[in-house]
Amino acid sequence: AGFAQKSLGTGNAAESKLVHFFPNPASAFINFEFKQPVERGSVIQFYSFLGRKVSSQAINSNRLTINLTDFITGIYIFQVRDASGRLLESNKFQVAK
Repeated sequence: AGFAQKSLGTGNAAESKLVHFFPNPASAFINFEFKQPVERGSVIQFYSFLGRKVSSQAINSNRLTINLTDFITGIYIFQVRDASGRLLESNKFQVAK
């Protein structure tokens, strides 16, 4: 029963996520859509799976398209941070070229 409750909770958390991103895996570009307005000064940061920062971009609208030309094939982690640096969301995506 404990496991079922935990699974249910995870499902609810997934529905309330701030960011919807697609396609995944991505090749030439990846889109990020923010389900609610993001605070001014917020940024999205990209890290390789080994933790090296690859890129960072200011979030100026509720939709952002990232060009993946400089990303090699692999798994990446993105972090959305507010103006004070507080982590709002983190997730991973795959680049396949």
